[in-house]
Amino acid sequence: MAGTPNAFLDHTQTSVTWYNYSVNGRRFGELAQWATVAGHFGVPIIMMSGDAAACAEAKDFFRPIETAVVKSGIGRNKARLVVEEEARRRIREAARDSIALIGKAKPFKPQMPMEIVLEFQRSDYCDAVADRPGIERLDARTIRKMGATGLDIFP
Repeated sequence: MAGTPNAFLDHTQTSVTWYNYSVNGRRFGELAQWATVAGHFGVPIIMMSGDAAACAEAKDFFRPIETAVVKSGIGRNKARLVVEEEARRRIREAARDSIALIGKAKPFKPQMPMEIVLEFQRSDYCDAVADRPGIERLDARTIRKMGATGLDIFP
C-alpha cells in the first residue's frame, strides 16, 4: 500500500494521483480493496504472493492466509529477489497449503455502510472527481464517499 516502508513500488491504485485511502478509518491498499469486492461475492482471500511488505499487509488484513514472499523491497525502486526456483517452490507450497483454508477463511467484509476517504497527491486530481454523484469534498485534496456494498469500494 502507498507509504509502506521498504515496499517495492509502494502504491494504492496509482502512485501518481492517490496518496492515502481509507475505509472506516483504516488505511487500505489494493489488497483490501479487491478483497472487499471478492467478499461481496462471498469469496475469501486465502493466498498472497509478492514482496515481504505485501505479504505482511495480507497477514494484517486476512486471517487465516498463506503467503509466499518472493522478494524484499529495498526502498521504493529496488528489490532483492528470491532465486527463481526458490520463488516457484514458495508459491507452490503456499498455494497447496491455502487449499486447507477453504471453509475456514471468511470473506473480507468491512462494516457497512463504509466510509471511504481518498486523499489525492494534488488538488487538481481531486478536482477531476469531486463533482461525481455521492462524492463529498472535504478539502482541496480529499474526498469522502459512503458505500453500501463491497462493489462501492472505488470512488
